[in-house]
Amino acid sequence: MAPVITHRPTYSSSNEMLNNDKSLRFGDYIFKRLNSCGTKSIFGVPGDYNLNLLELMYPNGTANKTSEINWIGCCNELNAAYAADGYSRYTNKLGCIVTTCGVGELSAMNGISGSFAEHVKVLHIVGIPSTEKFKTGGNFHHLLPNFKESNLNKPNYKVFAEMVQGSVSCSTKFIENLDTACQEFDDLIRDIYKYSKPGYMFVPENYFKLYVNPKNLYETPSITLQDCITMSPDKMEMADGLTDFIFSYLYHAEKPAIIADTLTDRYSGSSLLNEFIQKTNIWNFSTLMGKSILDESTETYKGVYNGKDGCEKVQKAISTCDLILHFGVEKNEVNSGTYTFEDYYSKVSFIIEFHPQYIRMIDMQSKSTQLFGGVEFTYILKRMLKMVNPSNLHLNYPTSDESSTKTDQEAVANNQITQDHISTTMESYIKPGDVVLCDTGTFQFSLRDFKFSSQVKLVSQFFYLSIGYALPSALGVGIAMRDYPNSHIKDEQLKENTKPRLILFEGDGAAQMTVQELSTMLRYEVPMDIFLWNNDGYTIERAIQGPTRSYNDIQPWNWTYLFKAFGDAKENFAKNHKVETTKELDNILTELRSKDQNNINFVEVTLGIMDMPKILTDFMVRAVKHANKS
Repeated sequence: MAPVITHRPTYSSSNEMLNNDKSLRFGDYIFKRLNSCGTKSIFGVPGDYNLNLLELMYPNGTANKTSEINWIGCCNELNAAYAADGYSRYTNKLGCIVTTCGVGELSAMNGISGSFAEHVKVLHIVGIPSTEKFKTGGNFHHLLPNFKESNLNKPNYKVFAEMVQGSVSCSTKFIENLDTACQEFDDLIRDIYKYSKPGYMFVPENYFKLYVNPKNLYETPSITLQDCITMSPDKMEMADGLTDFIFSYLYHAEKPAIIADTLTDRYSGSSLLNEFIQKTNIWNFSTLMGKSILDESTETYKGVYNGKDGCEKVQKAISTCDLILHFGVEKNEVNSGTYTFEDYYSKVSFIIEFHPQYIRMIDMQSKSTQLFGGVEFTYILKRMLKMVNPSNLHLNYPTSDESSTKTDQEAVANNQITQDHISTTMESYIKPGDVVLCDTGTFQFSLRDFKFSSQVKLVSQFFYLSIGYALPSALGVGIAMRDYPNSHIKDEQLKENTKPRLILFEGDGAAQMTVQELSTMLRYEVPMDIFLWNNDGYTIERAIQGPTRSYNDIQPWNWTYLFKAFGDAKENFAKNHKVETTKELDNILTELRSKDQNNINFVEVTLGIMDMPKILTDFMVRAVKHANKS
């Protein structure tokens, strides 16, 4: 990988010369800045207005790409957005997608919306018509003409930028001045890091090859998350005081609990929190969106807390706790069990919520709250880790029942594969260090109560829940694992001795949404295990309504032939399997685990059309009861 700056020019009067230097094309600046931020691969689809940018990957007319950025061409823009999302979730760096305006950009918007809803750092670069075209006032392809008198009035050339700003974008830059373009781009990156949300940059096609001043690359060689979430001295002083206050509660609590939520991961607090737990042995839980942040193999991990939608054992455990430290808090319908988190807290407990922009304290007994704005929680977490004295803790937890409730005797006797059976087998199939992706669907419910081995990373949309997300996201995660091998593994011994598997759990209905990206996995040789749950349609929707309706049906496919159609006719890279019995499934799992993962293993698993995990059945029963009461 080439460095961002191979050498820095020497200037006799450096400031003046540097300020007047225009030695780098803006497109090259974009690539170098992205690389300096840790983005090694970008995703997208070529389009007429972004080709000038993509051409800069081939300097001096060379046939082979020599840029420090890898181009991953996807089958469509929606899938590219999902892939960029997966890249960012794995690396916690910028995932980047490049499209042309209008037709490409709008196709990607659903993927960007999911990133916005779930706090994922995605940069969307949109190529737009040249500045010369804008000056003519004409209507150009991919753009939207005026609704009225379009032949007489020029269109709004910023219509797409205005569409995304503040809705699916934390920051939007429409580049109109080359003199400020580099600074605007850098500011956009800082906003994406600060808010952990997608950002957009709209660039005229002719600007990519025009020269700019690269001084920002010299003055600020890199932009990191930590650079973007620093606090002012007065807020640091407030945070120091809050830390002392938190310890006063922690040292008096007998049954404290830690809850890890999704923003803990997005703001690089996961390692800190795990280290704090290891040091203190405090009971710990994750939220649905925070699953896999914590080391779930420890005795102190008690499961996913999901309010009324969670399992009774976890509800009972949380209800005994007198202090709740909720890190990286994210409140939404799904993550909070339809806003029932506080329903199971002890009536005498004290709650402290840690957020990137505030600390909030709730006294359950008096119902009083205090809000401290402008305080970034990882700063406090670092101080807590440094200052905590385990000998000052007075932990006194009740004896907990860790017995498993998973049984599937009837299915085993009939040799029939059921959701409950695959829940049991897949939990044991996932080994330390593996990376797991799961699409929206029935199996996602089972995954919630898996107890993962150490250092497992889960990627799934638990809130936005866009069906079809996981398959192209797995492409992005696979590329990220290639760019940053084993970076999700913090245990050095495990990192050195483990070759993690990338495992995708996908429903047949979800797969039909985005299946083209299987061909991209072939093209870039991204190894993974893919388990396709074939239950003849949208079983997750059948569970809600219309179990026998045709709108929940899909056209059956010959799934194991897909890779042949996509270019691997001789199964050189993708190995295809179809299993219909528990014995066949167990055999293929044993076979796969006995081999290194150097290729794609595609396993179609036949399930009953209305087969659902017990956890989903119980969830639907509770939902019906709740609806009847209201």
